[in-house]
Amino acid sequence: MTFCQHAHCASNRDESATGVAGEEEILEADPAMLLEMLRTVPDCRGRKGRRYALSFILAVWVVAALAGAMNYREMAAVAASIPQTALCVLGAEWSYFSRRHEYPRRSTIRAVLAVVDAGELDRITTEWLLLQARRNQEDDGSFSWVMALDGKVMRGAWTDENSTVTLFSAMLHRQAVTIAQVMVPEDTKETTQVKALTEKSGLREGERVLATLDAAHASRETAKLIAGKQGWDYLITVKTDKKNLYRQAARAVLPALPGPPHDVMTESSRGRTTKWSCWTASAESVNFPHIRQVACIIREAFDRAGEKTSKEVAIKVTSAGPEKETAADLNRHARDHWGIKNKSHYVRDTVYGEDRNQTFKGNGPQALASLHNLAIGLLCLKNVKAIRETMQEIHLDRRLALAYMATERNISYLALSSNGPAALPP
Repeated sequence: MTFCQHAHCASNRDESATGVAGEEEILEADPAMLLEMLRTVPDCRGRKGRRYALSFILAVWVVAALAGAMNYREMAAVAASIPQTALCVLGAEWSYFSRRHEYPRRSTIRAVLAVVDAGELDRITTEWLLLQARRNQEDDGSFSWVMALDGKVMRGAWTDENSTVTLFSAMLHRQAVTIAQVMVPEDTKETTQVKALTEKSGLREGERVLATLDAAHASRETAKLIAGKQGWDYLITVKTDKKNLYRQAARAVLPALPGPPHDVMTESSRGRTTKWSCWTASAESVNFPHIRQVACIIREAFDRAGEKTSKEVAIKVTSAGPEKETAADLNRHARDHWGIKNKSHYVRDTVYGEDRNQTFKGNGPQALASLHNLAIGLLCLKNVKAIRETMQEIHLDRRLALAYMATERNISYLALSSNGPAALPP
């Protein structure tokens, strides 16, 4: 049933209870595929006292996350202001006593988030995001998928088992969607979770995959793990803490540096110009598993007057040969790796305030992060660039969330009002 059909159904019951006019102006915004996915999340609650279906509570959480809700209180506030017709679409039951569709309150939201299986929620939502990305898959040069692996500490959160909450995730470079996430145990580091994360990513041996990692993962074990998979390659930053590897890699690429760069990228934004210059060399003399190439990338920043304001030098090693990764590819993928910071971690900190959120009860911290990843992924799948501005629009009109939760590409939209956005992304 489409949103318009639900709107007609609900309006017959209680026209004044919707709180918002003009539901018929949204055409065919049907989030059925997303709701079907949410119904597969296991319900860990006891049978006694269940008032709402878990899939409905999860759907309300998604709306709240799309509206930029930062904590349980704000989630409850969003839930209370979701129009009746939208609640109907999300699966709310009709109360013949109050003559309204009911919604979960703050205590319910907090209690359910604390007991939901956050690991399964992560697995199910990230697998679904990868499925949506596969529908619009585009090869990235010699690779079908390029993913960045990186960890994030939720500085304000803790659990009974963890004094700090660290989540290790994998994000697709091009699509900017998170396709796997695991919690790092208290007594370990994210470097020990590479195997678990790659296995949960949904990308399998035989697919052409490039994994990009920062210097913390410059180890022989990680290189063997990734490049040992059929069709997989790594691109890893090396720093001076790995003395032997850094020295060998730097010596291999040093003869190329007096010559012109093999690739140059420039970008101008907000009065600053950034230039990335890349030199590559064979890695025959470097003792590291599966290594084929070494790259040196120099990043320089210039102000409006053309004066250099900063300079950084990075050494990269990769198992991809020049037939797979040219200097231009290495330069771009090394730069795009930091998209996991800018497009995911930064958004979660600035929009959702994860570093300030002192969630601590049960599985709440990881479950919140999972919902944030899902909401950001839904927007990115719709090619939304202005994440904060879009969430502000959804906050002003909760019905917009249903449009972004819909997954069919042929959905058409109309303006919600003369003061609202002219059209939604296709």
